[in-house]
Amino acid sequence: MRETLRGNRVLLRPIKEDDYEYLAGLKNNMYTQAWNQRLPPNYTAEKIKKRFQEANDKPNSAILAVETLDGALIGNINYSEGVPRFDATLGIVTGKEHWGKGLAEEAQELLLEFLFVERGVQVVRLWTQTGFPWAAKAAEKLGFKLMIRFRENTIIDGQVRDSLYMDILREEYFKSRNLKDNVLGP
Repeated sequence: MRETLRGNRVLLRPIKEDDYEYLAGLKNNMYTQAWNQRLPPNYTAEKIKKRFQEANDKPNSAILAVETLDGALIGNINYSEGVPRFDATLGIVTGKEHWGKGLAEEAQELLLEFLFVERGVQVVRLWTQTGFPWAAKAAEKLGFKLMIRFRENTIIDGQVRDSLYMDILREEYFKSRNLKDNVLGP
């Protein structure tokens, strides 16, 4: 995906060369990457660049920078379609200093609109953990519902936590936003 998606406070844009250092720092942060239990994280800007470029070369997937409208890079968001134009999984990571401000929620809303309206997918899924209760609440606010709970599946701050697999169906997305789905119905 080469386009930029613009919201009221954030935009989703292609990754720039000078983004990789910050994004490597997020990937090496054990708090923002709690689900990833490979220790120790050793991502460099070059490793991240290679991984992101490989991911962006795959069809029906993208990794985008999340940036505030005043130009501050705050993280990245991605999607990968399983069956093209049917299902997608999204992921987001932002620096802890940006949590609780609604920026990640707006970024996810922009990506959901793209996936449901532009790509026409049927279902979007995401992962989170019970160690981040605000993340699950934000996902619920966007319309995601708990699909699967993997008990005692990750460690956050030295405590064993559950992983949550959540999803939102196309019909739920359009209904919750009072939008008409021109693809699947009247």
